[in-house]
Amino acid sequence: MAYSLTKRLAALFGASCAALLLAVPAAAPGSADNAVLESPATGCSTTPVPDNVPFDGRYYRVHVPVGVSAGAPLVVAIHGGYDRPEGIEAVSGWNALADQHKFIVVYPRGIKTENKPDGTPGWGWNADAADVTHIKKVVTEVSTKYCAAPNRVHLTGHSNGGQMASRAACTAPEVFASGAVYAPAPPPTGCDPARAVSWAVFASANDTTVIEPIAYSHVMYWSWENRPCQNEQPGGGTDVKDSRHWDCASGTEVLWRVYNGGSHSWPTGARRTEMLNRMWQLFQANPRP
Repeated sequence: MAYSLTKRLAALFGASCAALLLAVPAAAPGSADNAVLESPATGCSTTPVPDNVPFDGRYYRVHVPVGVSAGAPLVVAIHGGYDRPEGIEAVSGWNALADQHKFIVVYPRGIKTENKPDGTPGWGWNADAADVTHIKKVVTEVSTKYCAAPNRVHLTGHSNGGQMASRAACTAPEVFASGAVYAPAPPPTGCDPARAVSWAVFASANDTTVIEPIAYSHVMYWSWENRPCQNEQPGGGTDVKDSRHWDCASGTEVLWRVYNGGSHSWPTGARRTEMLNRMWQLFQANPRP
């Protein structure tokens, strides 16, 4: 897999007419997580933490639902550029979904200066940036404290955070099980994951910050890394410009979904609910081997 990203995309586009996947039915909203959880260690905390948690020269925020059991899945939600953990936590809807399905959500903080007066940060552009190491440290800290299932650590992110999620999965597939992102900036280069990783990409047709071809480059990237991916099928749904799904030979899957209208901002209302349910379905179906 030592090709440049340009060669990867060119090769995949050349084979696209023959490579497309069998759709997997969406899980009904509200369905419980049905994974077999690993036995929890003694001394696991299940106490919610409402404030910022100082760590590794930064801080993170963590949402622990009331009644969560040790051995629960962990979702790592990565904010975009010019944002911070509080921002994506407030708008993403992950906390409410976590309350419903009893999984933990952690929101790490970037450190790249974005030259914004209020100091909101972003994430580095390098595939091997210190940010990847930091996110792995956050995962270790939270997983150890709350006894999250080590094979059920999933990535999500928005914009620069979606880009960072792809980097983290590419460089540390031994940690992260799968990922699902919205409006991601360009995918990583110079990085070859050690295993195939299921991935979903969501976008909006009227996004002028991360236009469709940029977001779709993540689909091409992960389709290449999961190759071959075949039997393309439409994803269905209403108010959708484009929706496709591929099953890959390694037992993984790749999903692409573009909503009509919208913007670069994280979706709201019924569209957000629909997107989160599809993301969660992918996470449920794809624990780390």
